[in-house]
Amino acid sequence: MALFPRKKSTDADPMADAPFRPQPDKARTWFDYAENQMKSAQYATAIIYYACGIALDPSSMVGHEGTMAAANRHLQKKGKRLNRADLKELGKHPEVAAFAEAEALWMSDLLNGSLAIKTLEACGTAEQEEAGLFLAPRVLNIVSKWKKVSKSHYIAVKDACAEIGAWNDAITAGQLAMELDPSDGQLDADIKGLSAQRAMSQGGYESALDEDGSFRGMVKDMDKQRELEEEESIAGVGGGSDRVLKRARATFRENPNVPENILRLGKLLRRQGDIDSLKEAEGVYMNGYKATKEYRFRMTAGDILLQRKRQEVKLKREDGDEAAAASMEKQILEFEATEYAERSERYPTDRQIRYHLGEVALRTGDIETAMGCFQKSKDEPRLRCRAGHLLGRCFSEEGWHAESIAEYRDVLANIDATEGSLELEVRYDLMLSLIESARLESSEVLAREALEICSGIARQDITYRDIRSRRHEIDELVRSL
Repeated sequence: MALFPRKKSTDADPMADAPFRPQPDKARTWFDYAENQMKSAQYATAIIYYACGIALDPSSMVGHEGTMAAANRHLQKKGKRLNRADLKELGKHPEVAAFAEAEALWMSDLLNGSLAIKTLEACGTAEQEEAGLFLAPRVLNIVSKWKKVSKSHYIAVKDACAEIGAWNDAITAGQLAMELDPSDGQLDADIKGLSAQRAMSQGGYESALDEDGSFRGMVKDMDKQRELEEEESIAGVGGGSDRVLKRARATFRENPNVPENILRLGKLLRRQGDIDSLKEAEGVYMNGYKATKEYRFRMTAGDILLQRKRQEVKLKREDGDEAAAASMEKQILEFEATEYAERSERYPTDRQIRYHLGEVALRTGDIETAMGCFQKSKDEPRLRCRAGHLLGRCFSEEGWHAESIAEYRDVLANIDATEGSLELEVRYDLMLSLIESARLESSEVLAREALEICSGIARQDITYRDIRSRRHEIDELVRSL
């Protein structure tokens, strides 16, 4: 697997090489048609209309979110699978049209892992990375539950995710393939390569590559080159960030309803990081939500509001006003509970949102809601260990120590190298449940298991939490039993 972008073939259909120009206004008309079909419970027709809109504007999350909602209803209704004859005239750009068609076919047979993989591959071919990042975790979730799943399917998901830059999902798919064939050395090397690619991408190195994989080629137009460098720079070195931000503001004012302009200005303002910039960014995203009806902008605005409030809490603490900081933290927690409950209603199948709702519920003491959220989140492969850990804590809060112990052991059995930092915390929580269970059952066996875990943590990090006092506590418990 290559670590650098590959050159695209120039032997394809000339129309495929022509630049695709999205038509959001025309797409919106199709999405409106689709929403009307949803209200009439005509879910198959809604999927077709969403596909027509996606073929015109494949980056619109309104289309992808809408068709996913239609697909879930279609599945519940046990509707029939669409065929290609149902999907005619999906646009003139062949790769984008093929992507829209593949997605519609999958949405009409949502639990079909093969169609899910084909959709993600078509997404990469059409170079629709943003849509791919939305679809990748959903494809992985469907494939991991598919009765016909094999190693080759996970590898196909891995490769498709890598194509659109969904590195976490690509790594997870590779690891699931490794579970089916631990002896595959090449697959193990691919996973390490993906980890390296993820590190490069997060570090911003990839943006400095030319098409052929070589670094920064010569550009004749030096003004344009400077502009490109400023826009790729994380910090805008040499005062370039001010010029980049100015250009983004001007572009946004000219076309405030274009999603790309909203995302661009919002991202740059968030990068500034100060309170005023964050407030402006929040306004940009909220205006974007009102203009486009794309809920992702509403969620981003909510995330920025939380970021601002947490900064204010930090400032209050630095000023020594602990009472005001505590009051604001309570307000933040209430806002988070409302925010994630709304997101969960909007996206009932999104395990990541469900997981965050569970976290908030656990912090507010709503253990019943938290348990339900974590149990559903465990279905997502990349959330399995973290959700299982917090589910164990919920059981422990309820005094169900046998269940919490079983949950912690399951997590420890499934933790991989990418979640190594979680292991110590899970072992500590397992030790606490073993201590409580040993007391309740007067079990020396459980007490000695707790002692063994405690000893291992102490040998690894004697400063970890209250491990020294726990060591003495367990010694006394073992002697008493």
